[in-house]
Amino acid sequence: MAELREPIVSLLGHVDHGKTTLLDRIAGSVRASKEAGGITQHIGAIEVPGATVRRLCEGILRIDQLAVPGLLFVDTPGHRSFETLRRRGGALADLAILVIDVREGIMPQTRESIQILRHEKTPFAVALTKIDLLSGWRKPAGPIPLADVLARSPEFVRALDQRLYSVAEGLLEMGFSAERYDRVSDFTRNVGLVPVSAKSGVGVPELIALLVGLSQRFLKEELVLVTQGGEATILERSDQKGVGPVGNVIVYKGRLRVGDAIVATGRSEPFASRVRGIYRPVALKPGTASKQVKLRSLDEVEAAAGVYLAAPGIEDAMPGGLLKVVTTPEEEAAARTELAQESTPVADVAESGVALCADALGGLEALAFECREHRIPVHEASVGPVARPTVMRVADVKDPTHRAVLAFNVPVLPDAMPEGEATEVRVFRSDVMYRLIEEYEHWRDERQRALRAQRRLELAHPAKIEVLPGFVFRMSKPAIVGVKVLGGTLRPGVRLMRTDGTEVGVLKGLQKDGESVPEAEENAELAASIDGGVVGRNLKEGDQLLVAIPESVARSLRQQELTPRETEILEEVARIHRPTHPFWGQ
Repeated sequence: MAELREPIVSLLGHVDHGKTTLLDRIAGSVRASKEAGGITQHIGAIEVPGATVRRLCEGILRIDQLAVPGLLFVDTPGHRSFETLRRRGGALADLAILVIDVREGIMPQTRESIQILRHEKTPFAVALTKIDLLSGWRKPAGPIPLADVLARSPEFVRALDQRLYSVAEGLLEMGFSAERYDRVSDFTRNVGLVPVSAKSGVGVPELIALLVGLSQRFLKEELVLVTQGGEATILERSDQKGVGPVGNVIVYKGRLRVGDAIVATGRSEPFASRVRGIYRPVALKPGTASKQVKLRSLDEVEAAAGVYLAAPGIEDAMPGGLLKVVTTPEEEAAARTELAQESTPVADVAESGVALCADALGGLEALAFECREHRIPVHEASVGPVARPTVMRVADVKDPTHRAVLAFNVPVLPDAMPEGEATEVRVFRSDVMYRLIEEYEHWRDERQRALRAQRRLELAHPAKIEVLPGFVFRMSKPAIVGVKVLGGTLRPGVRLMRTDGTEVGVLKGLQKDGESVPEAEENAELAASIDGGVVGRNLKEGDQLLVAIPESVARSLRQQELTPRETEILEEVARIHRPTHPFWGQ
């Protein structure tokens, strides 16, 4: 059988459902193994060697069943390990663990994660975390198999099954059939649910065994070890004492050697360089702690692995970008073209739309995808913090509801929006993607309502009034008469006409109990001053008058939210004009 590389595993799930605690438990298991190189620190990867897998899964897997040399868990806080990290042709991860709090079940970010898994067609298992908080749980004295824990308390099993089936129903609604892992006979048809207590370690061996089984059952071709060439994903850039600028990378294919020529994704464009050094942190001994990371220099490294990579110009590498070994000028040129295409995740840019900023290319791609799903147009997209040029450009987009920046896991630079400077641009910042979308949509809807209300104020609004008999206060210049609003909203500044289309004059003001008022609603009675109106000539007691609405305004009003009475008045105005203009207002 062909030699396999380590599968790359990522964790997804809702906030506070236990991803970090579960990874800490896995990392603790590796540290306890006392195996050199067992855990890579600060790179964003936890390597679980085959020897540790065999020790953890003793009694669950036979030694001859273990073909993969271990597992590489991608642990990238701030990088949204699955959504944001890419490799050529798809997500960085070969497998995923969907972490679900057994008590809370499927939450909004869980649904987002499931959509991503479906989109990427990634095999996954579900870790049902925090089972130690269910009724009937009995804390084990030491590490024991999950099956033994389930056999100890019928009350606990009943509570677990109730929650488990609730999660299974939620997954079924999203298109995935699921069952407890030990009840699944065909993992091509069912997703395995593994109950886990990360605090005690119960269920962790079974979860790792399931991942090994899934990788060896479904990913053999993808995991065949390739020794020629080398490809990696750039997690981030950093500085290491004694080494200088480095790229924190995950090697997912082939092999990297010191001296290799490479092409990497840069902030402006792909660039060529040469590997000057490869470093891996020295694993800490159990019970020790150190703020200073000790590095071990390597001559080469093969997939899958997380390492520091030193190379001239690496400080300009794009987080989330790619790195590829090349051997000829022709390969270098092809790699530059290929990486340039990979670094352009947003293709459909709109003339008016929001701006996107993210910490990595994959995060930008994921955010752009979510915007497309929610029909949010995108004007521009970039990797890096929110800077002043972005704010200035988005301030000029045509639609006021698009004057927003969605910042995913990146800061806002101090000069982007100087304190005291007036701007219509709103910046939304979060490390949870669905919250960004929700907050923007809420702001957009509120802004649209405010703009509609403002437009209603600016437009001549449909209204009809009656001149009250016995309430003539001045005959002309301007005429002041008592009126009753028969329908609509009456505001000063509009022109008034009779029901035969004859213009009367301009409504200069409204008064109620001696005080000026900005508007009057239906059934209000008050005094109106009409410039151009002359009582006894073009204005009589008992007359009914309409707001004279220009045809262009009438068309705009048809796009507004009008009350039934306002619509009726608008149609009355249209009927007055249509004998001479049959399509007036349409």
